[in-house]
Amino acid sequence: MTYTLLRQAIEKGRLNPGRVIVESSIAKLIGASRTPVKAAIAQLHSEGRLARFSGRGFIVQTSDSEVDRRPITADTLGLASDEAGALKVRSSEKLYAEVEAELVRCAIRGRLRINESDAATHYGVGRTVMHEVLLQAQSNGLVVRDGSSRWHTVALDENRITALYELRMLLEPEALALTAGDIAPSKLDLIALRLTRATASYPNVSPADLFKMEEDLHIDCVTACPNQEISESLRRTNCLHLASRYVLGNEVDLPKAEPFFEEHLNIISAMQAKDFSIVKSETLRHLQIALPKVIARVQSAKMALEPLNLPFVSDINPASA
Repeated sequence: MTYTLLRQAIEKGRLNPGRVIVESSIAKLIGASRTPVKAAIAQLHSEGRLARFSGRGFIVQTSDSEVDRRPITADTLGLASDEAGALKVRSSEKLYAEVEAELVRCAIRGRLRINESDAATHYGVGRTVMHEVLLQAQSNGLVVRDGSSRWHTVALDENRITALYELRMLLEPEALALTAGDIAPSKLDLIALRLTRATASYPNVSPADLFKMEEDLHIDCVTACPNQEISESLRRTNCLHLASRYVLGNEVDLPKAEPFFEEHLNIISAMQAKDFSIVKSETLRHLQIALPKVIARVQSAKMALEPLNLPFVSDINPASA
């Protein structure tokens, strides 16, 4: 409901033209994670309601150059004072985790149509909540809307995985090198500790722990990149990490040898040393090694998936789509 909250505040003038909107501030105010806030802001930007400017964040679209940096409050968003910080219990964010797993499996199957109305009925929520869920999935590269505003999954096949990895190979080495100059040493130490412990205990590592270690480097560190244009561009590749989250150790057995711990440790060690050239070379090497592994895992998962049984999902005929 973050999208609806911001859109209505703009439409009713509470968020006036030129008002600065910063993702982290909105997330803190309403008690939500940054993911749905980022998705809502991206949607409002695509609709022309928000615009980029020379400072941090976005501004409400305006015809002049005046920038309004007044703090945004609960009242600005049309919330009662006791609602501020409570939106984290609202339906869309709670529902997203459940829907995400199904959408990942749908994307592995191919290009499937998602009926928003039927999905809302299936999960017992309103269309507004379901729309927010799908917007969040869109920001993670799982679904898109076609020219007729119909939702469908983006097939996570060999061609798309390869294309996404090519994007990562171009941008992620630079993103992590830039991040290495800013990130807190204590955070890098914690990431390294998790990897070292996992190496010692493998294969007694849970799928959740595997995803956390992928998230540490490829999502959290990339998101912390000071060049937000790079991190935003890489956001669409998050579907690769989500596929690993639901596939590795679930539909696909863990490999006999540890899957990426040593490669991640090499990157983290270079980041700790602020050796930016090594950060770049080790990241590129890691991505080149990972590509064929991920293709093989996703193909194996596709064969292992149970028959599709979701009333809001249907096949798309390539000849008519």
